Amino acid sequence: MNRTLHIVLLVILLLMTACGDRTPVIELQPENSDIVKENMINANRVVIQSEATQIESYIQRRGWPVQQLPSGAFYYQYTPGSGTSILPDDKVRVVYRLEGLDGTPIYTHQVDTLKVGRHDVTVALDELLQQLHYGSQAYLIAPSNSAYGVVGDGDRVPSRTVIIYNVSDIQII
Repeated sequence: MNRTLHIVLLVILLLMTACGDRTPVIELQPENSDIVKENMINANRVVIQSEATQIESYIQRRGWPVQQLPSGAFYYQYTPGSGTSILPDDKVRVVYRLEGLDGTPIYTHQVDTLKVGRHDVTVALDELLQQLHYGSQAYLIAPSNSAYGVVGDGDRVPSRTVIIYNVSDIQII
């Protein structure tokens, strides 16, 4: 019985010491939101500058006489359209190819029906359409922030990708 009592007391003692709060406490310093915000802004500036340099090099290699859109995208109209100007709220059918800045095909044949001025696909494509006439053909070089952004399109366009649209047909619907 004496041995059983010792075992029971030992078990109780072990249980009592095991129940103690020995979890180390890690004190976290409160985040300095201004520093975090500034670091994020600086990181975005670096990405934007890197993309701008890549786009400039791409345009120079091709010798395209491009025009810049408000979003920072560039376009080269290689076939002027003979139709009327494309206006906000026009419903259009756009046929295009999409590739990365390095020439990697993303979509080889894409057809979208959209309402101009609503950014149905991307900001850059919407801005381009408002510069063209029906029947125009153009290249659009869109930095990631005016294309599919940080997340991509959720299918084939990777995150933070500069994309090239080759718009081959625009029709009014």
